[in-house]
Amino acid sequence: MQKIYFKKIVDLNHRLKELVSISVDESISYKMETQGMRAVGSIMINGEYKDDNTKQSFHETIDLDILAQFDKITDKRDFHVKVEDFDYTLNEGNMALVIQACVYGVLDDEDRVIETSQIVSDEVQSDEDVALEIENLLREEDEIIMTPPVEEPILELDEEIVVPQKETKEVITKSNNEDEEDDEDIGTYYLYVVSDGDSYQSIAARYQVDEYQLKEYNHDRPLSKGAIVIVPYYA
Repeated sequence: MQKIYFKKIVDLNHRLKELVSISVDESISYKMETQGMRAVGSIMINGEYKDDNTKQSFHETIDLDILAQFDKITDKRDFHVKVEDFDYTLNEGNMALVIQACVYGVLDDEDRVIETSQIVSDEVQSDEDVALEIENLLREEDEIIMTPPVEEPILELDEEIVVPQKETKEVITKSNNEDEEDDEDIGTYYLYVVSDGDSYQSIAARYQVDEYQLKEYNHDRPLSKGAIVIVPYYA
């Protein structure tokens, strides 16, 4: 089993005076693929609160796309994702949520923390945040991809993390301009988390891409454990 903690800010325009009710549920489907088993769905957050005058409702979702490779799965029949717990704090009329989801049927692994919004408190920013590292890396590649303001996580359990978009392929699809009626795909990528012993040569061989092009995409940065590498994907 692996625990994943999702951190999300519910932005209520600073109008929340009193929280009346809140529920957190998951809606997920599962399918088997050539590499492993995939869980696709969303975590749904619903509730009611009081502002200065009336009772209001809110509805938020966190999109999920979790791929467990076969060497990480201990029981295919037991592979599923479930919300086990959540906690919240109220901050200046908005709400900060921490949702604990568990991935069952996989090998035990260290807990993962996923940040799902950019409006975060100092306390949240002090945590080690894999999603924030990915966001910073993508900003450096702004000639290729544009990071939308709020995105939800896609997590691959084999140390590969993929950032979700409005339209997704098997990996990542980035759109050129959110304001355009036609979202034109301009790039598809893996984001690979470097492990001990990895090199550009070994990563290129793993994904069957050109080593020199891989270095160019990543500005030939030195590789260290935990660093993020952009791997171009070609159909």
